[in-house]
Amino acid sequence: MERRKIQKKLNSVPDIPGVYLMKDRKGKVIYVGKAISLKKRISSYFHRGENSPKNLSLVSDIHNFEFIPVASEAEALILEGNLIKKYQPRYNVNLKDDKSYPFVKITDERFPSIMIVREIPDGRSVYFGPFTNVELIKSVIKFIRRYYPMRNCRYNIEKKKVHLCTQYYIGRCAGPCEGKITEGEYNKLVRGITSFFEGEYERFKEELKKQLSQAIKALEFEKAEEIKKRLFMLDEMKRRFPLRDERALFSYGESNVLVRLKDILNLKKIPYHIEGYDVSNIQGDLATASKISFKGGAPDKDNYRRYRIKLVKGIDDCGMLAEVLTRRFDTEKERKEIPDLILIDGGRAQLNTALRVLGKMKIDIPVLSLAKREEEVYITGRKEPLRLSKDTPELHLLQAIRDEAHRFALFYHRGLRRKKIRNG
Repeated sequence: MERRKIQKKLNSVPDIPGVYLMKDRKGKVIYVGKAISLKKRISSYFHRGENSPKNLSLVSDIHNFEFIPVASEAEALILEGNLIKKYQPRYNVNLKDDKSYPFVKITDERFPSIMIVREIPDGRSVYFGPFTNVELIKSVIKFIRRYYPMRNCRYNIEKKKVHLCTQYYIGRCAGPCEGKITEGEYNKLVRGITSFFEGEYERFKEELKKQLSQAIKALEFEKAEEIKKRLFMLDEMKRRFPLRDERALFSYGESNVLVRLKDILNLKKIPYHIEGYDVSNIQGDLATASKISFKGGAPDKDNYRRYRIKLVKGIDDCGMLAEVLTRRFDTEKERKEIPDLILIDGGRAQLNTALRVLGKMKIDIPVLSLAKREEEVYITGRKEPLRLSKDTPELHLLQAIRDEAHRFALFYHRGLRRKKIRNG
């Protein structure tokens, strides 16, 4: 690709986290990297200041590049490692031999230790990585050990007498060296930490809830309080370091859904931030609505919002949708963060309602609606609905957003109905 064409493509790269793949003239991947800002990082390769021998050689071989938007820097780390292992790019020599970048290692012992290492996996211990951002991984481990105090020392506590150290007294180690915790309880700490790196938040949360119930029944209130803290930690980790299951993340990255969705829907920019809306009511009673948010193809639950319909009476889904969209964008504060795409649960009528409301408010956001029965996609400026193949990841993402908006609105609606029944 000519430098002029590369520069044009650079102008379309968004300022979002993700992974990028540099390719040579034959289309072969020669380098994989990750970035908090794809725009800044990819552009830096073509600036004169980047003049290290390795970089000069790499840039001279770049004929094209791709990028994959993700939900967070943590996801970028995981996806980068997977793609490097898949493509074995010649410029990723440090990650290629799995020695120069660190792994998170959980040792193969009765009371495992967690540590950050630079070594070839030994075949016995559990490893996660490799990771390119050492400081991020250190901060993740430091945060996790506040709630799951696994030891991080290198002592063989089965063979050598070891005494409690500072880590125990500041709450970062459970003290297995002096029998302060049973093997069974310690294994629960290990499972808690591995659940993060394996993306198994929800499954482990259910296990913790069972442990909490058992502790309360046994009147073990201190233990119950610790379990509550660990439940909080999983939610906080998910908020601070959004991370899909590794297999789902790799599948998402392989299909590069958001980039493809931009082309399919003929959008001006990649729909990194998508908001989904739905209305829930029975015969117009206790009507509610939801706004949910997806970023990088994953739920962004901090930006979910529920609405109680105030102005519209009776059965009028379009009127309710108009009320919600008006309330969503009616102040400067509300307009601070504008999505790249809005998805409405419904058909042509709902789409036209959304376009009319946004038009009155002079807000330029692409809108589509997704009808449940035939899964037809209604788009601005297109008379006939778009019918995506049922097995495409692009349709699956749109369905996931639509269904999540429906679930969130319905959950709020049912809560209001239960409250009304209790209060008579």
